[in-house]
Amino acid sequence: MPPKFDPNTPENASLISLFTSLGLASNSATELVRQPKSGAAFKALLDEYDLNGKTFDEKQAGALVKLSAAGGKLGPAEKGYIVEKIVDGSLKTQDQVAAAVKFVEGNPAGTPINQEEFDKASGVGIEISSSDLPGLLKSYVSSLPSPPDSWTSLGPILGGIKSGASDLRWANAAEVKTSLETIFTELFGTKEAAAAARAQAAAAAPKAKPTPKAKPAPAASSAAEASSSSTPVIPTNIFREGFLSEFHKPGENPQIDPKLKEQHLAWTEGKVYTRFPPEPNGYLHIGHVKAIMVDFGYAKFHGGRTYLRYDDTNPEAEEGRYFQSILETVRWLGFEPWKITYSSDNFDKLYELAVELIRRGKAYVCTCDAEKIKEDRGGGKGNPVPCVHRDTPIETSLREFERMKNGEYEEKAACLRMKMDLNSGNPYMWDTIAYRVKKAPHHRTGDKWKIYPTYDFTHCLCDSIENISHSLCTTEFIPARESYEWLCDALTVYKARQYEFARLNLQGTFLSKRKIAKLVNTKLVKDWDDPRLYTIIALRRRGIPPGALLAFVAELGVTNVNSTTEIKKFESVIRKYLEDSAPRLMMVLNPVKLIIDNVPDDYRVPVQVPLHPKVPSMGTVETSFTKEVYIDAEDFREVDSPDYFRLAPGKSVGLFKAPFPVTCTSYKTDPATGKVTEIHCHLEDSGTAKKAKAYIQWVNVPEAVKIDEVRYFKPLFKSDPPPADFEADVNPDSLEVYKDAVIEPAFYELSKKAISDARKESEERTKKAKAESAIGSKAGPAEGSEAAKHSEDEPVATAEQLVGNENVRFQGMRLAYFALDRESKLGCLEAGEEGKKATKSEGDRIILNRIVSLKEDAGRNA
Repeated sequence: MPPKFDPNTPENASLISLFTSLGLASNSATELVRQPKSGAAFKALLDEYDLNGKTFDEKQAGALVKLSAAGGKLGPAEKGYIVEKIVDGSLKTQDQVAAAVKFVEGNPAGTPINQEEFDKASGVGIEISSSDLPGLLKSYVSSLPSPPDSWTSLGPILGGIKSGASDLRWANAAEVKTSLETIFTELFGTKEAAAAARAQAAAAAPKAKPTPKAKPAPAASSAAEASSSSTPVIPTNIFREGFLSEFHKPGENPQIDPKLKEQHLAWTEGKVYTRFPPEPNGYLHIGHVKAIMVDFGYAKFHGGRTYLRYDDTNPEAEEGRYFQSILETVRWLGFEPWKITYSSDNFDKLYELAVELIRRGKAYVCTCDAEKIKEDRGGGKGNPVPCVHRDTPIETSLREFERMKNGEYEEKAACLRMKMDLNSGNPYMWDTIAYRVKKAPHHRTGDKWKIYPTYDFTHCLCDSIENISHSLCTTEFIPARESYEWLCDALTVYKARQYEFARLNLQGTFLSKRKIAKLVNTKLVKDWDDPRLYTIIALRRRGIPPGALLAFVAELGVTNVNSTTEIKKFESVIRKYLEDSAPRLMMVLNPVKLIIDNVPDDYRVPVQVPLHPKVPSMGTVETSFTKEVYIDAEDFREVDSPDYFRLAPGKSVGLFKAPFPVTCTSYKTDPATGKVTEIHCHLEDSGTAKKAKAYIQWVNVPEAVKIDEVRYFKPLFKSDPPPADFEADVNPDSLEVYKDAVIEPAFYELSKKAISDARKESEERTKKAKAESAIGSKAGPAEGSEAAKHSEDEPVATAEQLVGNENVRFQGMRLAYFALDRESKLGCLEAGEEGKKATKSEGDRIILNRIVSLKEDAGRNA
């Protein structure tokens, strides 16, 4: 037996004293010394980084202990970097230290540590107080796909928080547990009462041996229904509880004049009104999925209405294709705008309000250059000073503003600034610009305007004009709320209430329009819809169902705490959604011919294959088991091994749904390449066949459908996150193309049905939307106005927007989930093919995109 530990020996007592003086609790220091290796590692850390004699709080000391235990693989510089972060208070907990060590271990040798990414990965700066926890936890619980049903759910939820991507993992674990227990008590009563109720129910139950309950055959889930149509199911859990459930009721937002509230309620009749206000200067990305779901979903959940309002105040950056794409994206995600409006609809009204602001002494024309304005506003360092034009007489500013409007000033030579509050600590209150000179023609108003309002002037006033009850935006607009409310009050107009939620950020990619444009223009990706990107049109082309994107947002939940989600979490949600909704087809990626020698040449056995083993309502397809079939080259080995369960010489394997297993008797190879070209087998008969240990997919040779391309997409960048010179970091192997794959002929009928169902539903949905809103017409300005002259190219809702090749989705058995790419052409999908059997047509071209692998880290499928 090892000698008994004695804390009072001189050596042990000295170490315990040193560790407690550093900040460890006495019992923690004693326990550390009790373990010689751990104590020695901690002492070595103190010596190496000159920490002896210094004093820290107990958490910091514990963090240093964690580093000494977990940082064994780090070099001196990397470990020293983390020591500095602990000492300066950036890393406060042992969980943060563990995450920091993992991040630094993954940093390429010789590459400087990116501080911003380090901070994100290790939770630096995330402060979650005990008062914040109840609200955050309620939001988290409400976002779970399966809500808790009893106290037995407590442990799994705590585990999910600990291992998940939510910022809650950085909160104090004890406080999280206590707060979550309080929530469970509200839901299910006390733990003791729940236990007593269970015991009472068990005692009252009959003692007879229960009959095993047959599992009901699962019907097609809502996800499955959505996958074959153009109307995804919209999750509502995020609106029932948590952050989005705590907003005011219409009319409860305070106004500077009570009459404004009365007028607002008279117009809205107490309904919720929201708006989605994108700038039409690029294609929307995955972050906008969250914004669209929050803006449209919140109003829909409360029986309200949502405007799609194009923020078209910057004519130089706007293009018609973006307007149309935005409308199509909103509709593809399952939402219908009540009205389509434009900030430019209100240019006349906004100009009048700007004039009124000057008349009230709350705006002035400034002719300083950009550098001088920046200097007066503190140069980014605070301490703003009044502009020399701030006290310009009202009549002078009115006259100069008129000159701006008439084009008498050149661009950047003059602007209208709001006379706000230079004593505020908020830079948004330091006389923000309301109008600037721009002589670019506008796509809707032509050359009428030489001045255009800024976002800071336009946004809140358009919200006011449209009687928005809840102005929902992301957290970077928190500082803008003060100026938003100031301007409405300064003009005595209705004031909407602004709420801010955290953006959706994904690890390992970027969403910057400027950077994506660079990738497109330099041909590093094919276009804005290249499936390796995270624009919504790219995700759609890749085949990700809109309902899966909404499910992803719902699972993350909505809070005002910023965080970054791992790509693997995103793919996990997509995979889970497709698991319930995608039909299965037998498909072979790298085909090799398997010949069954002991059956006649015309051997043919009909085989019924279910489209989904757990969803019988999807039905079955029929294929034929023949003398010659294709199997995947990876399902055969020339040399067997004990851990290999598929086909090898002298070994048997099952062919999915085929009548009996086959046993390999011989094989042929290509002399030039050494690759297996042909496998000969014996079909076992009913008398001798044993149940196969493994089953593989196959496609019969006579009816095999050739696939022109199967595209596997991998991370676009070699580094995570992509570096500043991201063009040089593009992974040359991010697109892998297979050109020999085959699939069973049922692919044609499945494709035709998917497109036919989507067409039918999209037509019904669009007809209903046009009847209930203004999206079916060119919902622009009144006839005869300047804007009306340019309305012929404005976006209009059509049924065709919701139907695309990506509606054809399926699981290639044991391979991955796939969708039909937009470059494909199938004659059976053409209009007018209804009632005809779906088969191959002249000129068909089949291109499949891998949506996601069947499981994480799945080798080739990863």
